[in-house]
Amino acid sequence: MRPYAVRPAMPILTVLAALVLALLGPVSPAVAHDVVTGTNPSDGQALEAAPEAIEVSFSNTPLALGAEILVEDAQGTDWTTGEVQIVGNSAAQPLRPEAPAGEYTVTWRVVSSDSHPIEGTFDFTVTGTEAQASPSGTPATAPAPPVPTVSEPSQAAPTPAAGTEPATAEESTAGFPVGFVITLGVILVLALVIVVVALLARRRADATDPQ
Repeated sequence: MRPYAVRPAMPILTVLAALVLALLGPVSPAVAHDVVTGTNPSDGQALEAAPEAIEVSFSNTPLALGAEILVEDAQGTDWTTGEVQIVGNSAAQPLRPEAPAGEYTVTWRVVSSDSHPIEGTFDFTVTGTEAQASPSGTPATAPAPPVPTVSEPSQAAPTPAAGTEPATAEESTAGFPVGFVITLGVILVLALVIVVVALLARRRADATDPQ
């Protein structure tokens, strides 16, 4: 008679297995974090003047919570102003208008759409307009030998070739997404409840068994 007492738990275990598969199905795509699709300016780009804002674009819309973008010069001075603005799939950080010529390093960190933090860095250069000024004046007489002109050193960095790839995101992969942890906790609680119910049903069946 005892084997008949185990049968009531079998449908419950079948339902539990189906529930686990249904919950794990939508969790799998969420494990893939957002990736950088481009930056403005691009990595290594040389500009005549500093941009009004730095933009980092992603494959999905990042969360505004915890977003941070730093734009530091060679001396480590941060030239950002205001807060990071999330517009569509891009995170934009305004810059102070008086940013001088020189090399800048952008360090960004956002929370991707799957609640997992990602971060990365890229560089750009502001050349200024001094290097573009042409020497004034012409030789007074033709027989005079040409006098070599000495141009002032420019701080411009080599302009990257066309087709430069966007900045590479140094994504952090430590830890699990919050959504995955919550889903796993719900599954464990449901499994525990179902096991307790199955054990109670088995004891009740044993108590009513006429032996």
